[in-house]
Amino acid sequence: MAHAATEQADVETALARIPEQLAFTDRLLSRMEPDFTLAPGARVLDVGAAQGVAVVCFAMKGFVAEGVEPWRPSIEVSHEVARRSDVEITIEEGWAEAMPFDSESFDFVHAYSVLEHVDEPETVFREAYRVLKPGGAFYFGTTSALCPRQAEIARFPLFPWYPNRLQRRIMDWAKDNKPELVGHTTRPAYHWFKHREVQRTLREIGFSRVIDRWELRRDESGGPRGAVIDACADNRAARFVGDVMEPGMEYLAIRS
Repeated sequence: MAHAATEQADVETALARIPEQLAFTDRLLSRMEPDFTLAPGARVLDVGAAQGVAVVCFAMKGFVAEGVEPWRPSIEVSHEVARRSDVEITIEEGWAEAMPFDSESFDFVHAYSVLEHVDEPETVFREAYRVLKPGGAFYFGTTSALCPRQAEIARFPLFPWYPNRLQRRIMDWAKDNKPELVGHTTRPAYHWFKHREVQRTLREIGFSRVIDRWELRRDESGGPRGAVIDACADNRAARFVGDVMEPGMEYLAIRS
């Protein structure tokens, strides 16, 4: 089953997501700690902020939290979500490919489940680099072309392995004729990323370190699962198998 469109959530739905998002934020901050630390008061940007759930959670953790979101109704919902959460946030109307912020103005840029929906992913990578201060970091999670499992469209098994043109045709058809298959979103997931291409692009843009999800999660869990994660972090062949088995991808890219 495809996820419901995030941009269409109302106030109550957004508020109900906060506990889960807070738990994710705690895990993320912990995972980044060996490589990148966010100090209290750091300026954080959430790209594709929707109703501001992630922005609110960063504010709850003591950061100066801001967002960028193209859909005005979502921004209007975010005002009430922030008020009822008793935090102050700022969400600007704008596109991920042209962020309305000064260069070198943020300590951390966060973009989760966004890049697969934009028009020009590489431009978003470049914009994230531009708005980051030297030493800042860009974290994102997005789709993977390697793993056959996904939650972006229902009833199409192995969809990430389809040819790109076929993927786009199916997404366009579903958006116009069977919107329930893509969660009624008007911006379905058109992009399915390859790990090596993403890493190469980030380094070409200028990020000095690119850290994947296995390295981020190293030593996080014990038992068999922890052993598998550590093996994926240490061994290229195990990492490939892990990326085939685990949907999506996550990276932390640090600007020098």
